[in-house]
Amino acid sequence: MLRLWTALAAITALGAIAHAQKDILRDIARALKEPKPVAEVLARRPIAVVANDETVFNLFRSFLPTVHQVEFVPLSALAERADELAKRDGHIVIVVDRARGDFPLEQRHWVPYDLTLVRRQDVVVAATVEPDGRVRAFLSAPSFHALKEAVERFATRKIREVRDLQGQQASPVPLCVVVTNAGRDILNAFAERAPVDFVWVTPDDLDRVRDLLVTETEIYLLVPPVSETVRTRLPFNLTLLAPNQSVAVRRNKGGNYWQVLLYGSFPDALRGLLHRFADPLSVPERPLVITHPVVTVPQRLLVVPFGDINIYRDRVGDFASQVFRAVQGAGLAAETLTVAKPPEPLLDWRPFQDGTAEAKHIAALAKQHGAGLVLIGRLLDFDTQTTRRQELSSRPSPAADRRIWEVKTVRTERVIARLQARLHDGATGETLWTRTLEGVAEKQTVENTRQTEAAQPPLLDPERRSLFVYDDRLYAAAATAAVAELIEALRTEIAWQGANMPTPTAVATAPIPTDTDGLVGQVETLPDGTVVLYLDIGANQGLKVGDLLQIYRVVTVKTERKTVQVEEELGRAKVIAVFAEACKAQMVPPVAGQVTPGARARRVR
Repeated sequence: MLRLWTALAAITALGAIAHAQKDILRDIARALKEPKPVAEVLARRPIAVVANDETVFNLFRSFLPTVHQVEFVPLSALAERADELAKRDGHIVIVVDRARGDFPLEQRHWVPYDLTLVRRQDVVVAATVEPDGRVRAFLSAPSFHALKEAVERFATRKIREVRDLQGQQASPVPLCVVVTNAGRDILNAFAERAPVDFVWVTPDDLDRVRDLLVTETEIYLLVPPVSETVRTRLPFNLTLLAPNQSVAVRRNKGGNYWQVLLYGSFPDALRGLLHRFADPLSVPERPLVITHPVVTVPQRLLVVPFGDINIYRDRVGDFASQVFRAVQGAGLAAETLTVAKPPEPLLDWRPFQDGTAEAKHIAALAKQHGAGLVLIGRLLDFDTQTTRRQELSSRPSPAADRRIWEVKTVRTERVIARLQARLHDGATGETLWTRTLEGVAEKQTVENTRQTEAAQPPLLDPERRSLFVYDDRLYAAAATAAVAELIEALRTEIAWQGANMPTPTAVATAPIPTDTDGLVGQVETLPDGTVVLYLDIGANQGLKVGDLLQIYRVVTVKTERKTVQVEEELGRAKVIAVFAEACKAQMVPPVAGQVTPGARARRVR
């Protein structure tokens, strides 16, 4: 019997040793694995993302690798799809922005965290791993700003295997209190732009956050009507405002805590204030009162072709058409139209574009086309800047007393387009509204990277700046951004009266104006030596048979200081055939140079 027990003990000991060896080998294999971001590890299997908004779903999805299989499950549909999700072979990630709605307590069995422990200032990240490797993760934050940071930390965290995700973490963030009567859309727009975390209430629910109103920053996003209970708490007396006035103001309530008021006389005005003051702490302490011109929604809006800048035309493209299409799509009037030719005796639109045209001429143009409003403007200029700076990072080196230092040279190119726009009354020609807007385009490029191994970091070169921009596409991007700012300003800075804003169903009643300059698309030389050109301008641009065209080419000279374009005349051509959007022309002696596709043509007046 003693020998039997001894044998059993030996066998048990050998089994324990074998099991310990397996654990050691597994740990060694795990240590040799290269850490991967959580998003990359999860993307190896299908993922169901339960979120309370599509914006939240897209936020999480943006961190996944290019190849992935992910499905959006609305939080409101979780109960209906419970059986399906329980049986699916894949991960389940629950992402909740509590400013858009809380996770229902009756579904708390889906969450690897005790929801009764979640405080209103807590950011919660928790995950559990099933024996078959399926992950159920839960990310919750009081507002979009904190949720964005939590999702980024979760998705970019590096792990060696799925079971490393097991765990729970709850961390508090400082909160503001947002009081709004403007609806969910305004609140979501604020949440996605403002770098603050908050809880929000309507004016009727102030008692729910009474304690936070005493101790934390208060942000009021309001439109009429405003209840008397809220008015007594505001940092500005709203009775001082006219019905078409908005205000933005910030008042200190001690230390780093503030009362911030953004009041719009209509919802789009409030949206404009949010666009202007993305950070509530950038709101001025002196009241900024904005008076919105009251304009009746017209039946017809006439858009005079916007002016551009000749030397940037090849980079920006047809700017006048771009502005017209944007205004037409915005649906500011029941019908949006434009004109191709300026009124006699003008040869171009320059007096209208630069503001020298008298009001009576603007009114006459509007009357001719039956327009209630006239929109006029031009592209003023471009500001360019290229900045080169060095960025330093490091990682451990095999040598204990050294680190591997990496120095990146980053080139940042920035282009700012300035656009001037004016809105005129069609009946009188008087200016109702004028603004100068800016559109910004920026691009970052890593020029070079170098590494060095040393105990101390290498010295960095000072920042260098120049006016030269390498990527010409930034000019077009900046111009497009300026047009977008124009549409935003028209919507948010003008109080449009009448019925609800019309839907963008307007159509053009005249051809969209294009540049009077045309491009040569094809060149043919006949047996007798005659040179025939085909150009991309025609009857819609006012051409007719017999018109003379000046043919020239543009030479671009780029230096570190500036970019200069020089026009070199190649000769003249006579139009011999006209089509809707094209024409055929014949070169007229003398010819000063060889004409090639891409050359330009300008009508001789």
